[in-house]
Amino acid sequence: MDSLGQICSAALQQYLSHGEARGLDIATALDTAALDAERIRQPDARIPGASFQTLLHTLIDQAGDPLFGLHTSEFVQPGSYNVMGYIAMSASTLHEALSKVSLYETLVGDMGTTDTRIADNQAAIRWDCRYTQQPARQHLIDNVLGSWVRYARWLTGNEQLAPAQVWLEHPRPKPALVEEYQRVFLCEVLFAQPCSALIGPPGLLEQPIRQPDPLLLSTLEAHAIQQLHQLGVETSLGQRVKQCIQDAIGHSLPRKETIAERLGMNVRTLHRRLADEGHNWQKLLDEVRLHQARKLLCQSPAPQAEIAEALGYSDIRSFQRSFKRHTGMTPGQFRSQQKPHL
Repeated sequence: MDSLGQICSAALQQYLSHGEARGLDIATALDTAALDAERIRQPDARIPGASFQTLLHTLIDQAGDPLFGLHTSEFVQPGSYNVMGYIAMSASTLHEALSKVSLYETLVGDMGTTDTRIADNQAAIRWDCRYTQQPARQHLIDNVLGSWVRYARWLTGNEQLAPAQVWLEHPRPKPALVEEYQRVFLCEVLFAQPCSALIGPPGLLEQPIRQPDPLLLSTLEAHAIQQLHQLGVETSLGQRVKQCIQDAIGHSLPRKETIAERLGMNVRTLHRRLADEGHNWQKLLDEVRLHQARKLLCQSPAPQAEIAEALGYSDIRSFQRSFKRHTGMTPGQFRSQQKPHL
């Protein structure tokens, strides 16, 4: 594997589709990058990152478009993200979909890493690009952030969905180009920032996905983990335990014995291996419950007693004490602070 890693061939299709729509010479661009046209049509093929960078530079040169990367985001589809795109379709909220990105984005490629942080009543979805050479870096950043917003609009069925701000690390371009950024993102776009990110209120992440499917989500994640293993990428036991808890919670309180059996080990081994990773069962259970509680309080008018029962608490007081211990506020206070955001 070269220093730029690899990229799934499915992720190339946005760039090629946009190039074809603009009448670019795709065959020459592929030849320049030493890429086989037949191979890149195979969704699971892996392409060297250096070849992808050459392809991207060639297409940018041909297009003569300073916003080539931003404009390619128009062609985003579920398949653009490999199985991760379909996992996002099956999640219940944007927050849940994003929580899967850090787990499975390697399946899309080694282009960069995603980090979602929520603090001081602000959510920041940051993407750190691995590519340092320009102009590839700028166009990749524009594509990724633009694609996220467009895909989120499609997932939620809300065409006006927008962050409060978009931060971009590159210098401020000419006014006409700034207007084009604002047209795509439907919000203020700031340049020369310390990182590239989508910024907005935490409630933005609680936007519901149109067609959540927990059963399909579990199946797709099992497939994604298998693909990661084939690439030599190991997922942590803590991540897999949290996924198993999330799959079970809401139906019945998951038992350690059941989760351990599902993961092919006994309870003692489960505890030991979690401890090796710095985790423990109760902490992981609390994290999943807290995530689910926030989601239910934001999205559902269900009374707290009903939520407490769905999350496996013995009674409403246990739920309230746990929620306040982790968040510093009661479930009622949290719910009252949540307002719909576009």
